[in-house]
Amino acid sequence: MLVVLACFALIGAVGSIFDLPITFSLKWILTSLFGIAGYIALTSVSWGLKLNHKTRLVFLILGFLALGFTYWSGVKFDGEMFKLGSGWFEVYLFLCPALFLLIHIVLHLLWLRKAI
Repeated sequence: MLVVLACFALIGAVGSIFDLPITFSLKWILTSLFGIAGYIALTSVSWGLKLNHKTRLVFLILGFLALGFTYWSGVKFDGEMFKLGSGWFEVYLFLCPALFLLIHIVLHLLWLRKAI
């Protein structure tokens, strides 16, 4: 579901690049691309998509940053763009992927440390 939201945000940000301030549009274009990269990284972990380990680590970090920024934006700017609460749905939607991303970031860092 998050990747679908990231795709819609990307389309919306690209479509509104001339209507809204350029920094706003670029911020959400990057956030959307980071979120899609995180999805690709988690997909490569769980479904065996062949990615270089360093590329996967970068994608995992980018995905974690995108989740963090999106959650922060939804809480900090309450109701301006979208509203995020602290209900079960929001916790499930953001905390679960963030937890998986964090676990795999740590595992990849440990793997890279052993490889060196």
